[in-house]
Amino acid sequence: MKQTKLWVGLLAVTLAALVFWRTGAHDFVREALYPYQKACVWFERAVWLRARAMFSRSRLAARNAMLERDVARLRMVADDVEALEAETRRLRALLDFVPPVPCRWLAAPILSRGGTSAVWQQVRLGKGSLHGVRKGAPVVVPDGVVGRVMDVSLHTSDVMLITDPNSRVACELETPGEGVGVVRGILYGGGSVPAAGPELTLLYVVEPLRLRYLARDFEPSPHTRVVTSGLGQTFPKGLTVGFLLDSWIEPNALSREAAVMPAVDFAALDEVFVLSPGGTHAP
Repeated sequence: MKQTKLWVGLLAVTLAALVFWRTGAHDFVREALYPYQKACVWFERAVWLRARAMFSRSRLAARNAMLERDVARLRMVADDVEALEAETRRLRALLDFVPPVPCRWLAAPILSRGGTSAVWQQVRLGKGSLHGVRKGAPVVVPDGVVGRVMDVSLHTSDVMLITDPNSRVACELETPGEGVGVVRGILYGGGSVPAAGPELTLLYVVEPLRLRYLARDFEPSPHTRVVTSGLGQTFPKGLTVGFLLDSWIEPNALSREAAVMPAVDFAALDEVFVLSPGGTHAP
């Protein structure tokens, strides 16, 4: 009898548990999990999202800094490539140099520029008498006339530029339709001035050269090419000196004077060629 009552009690408890499970257990479990779920949502929104945003901004800032460094490095590489291309063009022009007149030529590097206040009128070359350089030899580059050798030692030589006020070069104009040699004159150095102040030795501004004693009644057009006439036996005939800017009647009304811009960029000179009579170039 007792065993029967026990089984009946167990059956009743089981039925009650099933009824409770179907009606209230789900709500009980849901309410029990509510604090945990709410805490998870709060942590995700208040902490995790902000932390993730902070780390994301940090990664973006690091990425942006890396990209800026890459851009700066690429700009430096581009500048280097441009400088190398310019140097290549300059060296190619030097290698392809052929004097417009039959002569022997010697390549020489520029060691220094004379003058102490940005007003330099001469350059010193790294070739001297041991290499065949002689006093009075003309010095040129592919663009035109640079000057002439004024002093020579065993391993060096000093060159007076055509911009020196003491420089004199016999020249003539390449007049359209009339050829070269019709109008002749003497080219005087115009000098140079500091670009911003006497303390700057790298800035160099060339004043126009002066071509004097031209025919009074002949008015040449601007941009006329000025070349050496070969008179005076210093410079061979036909070397480019510069280009005419303007001309006017001299105060004595006997001849015409003109301003000439040199064909050579003297501030950019690194190597030059020394000419001497002969038919082959020296090493």
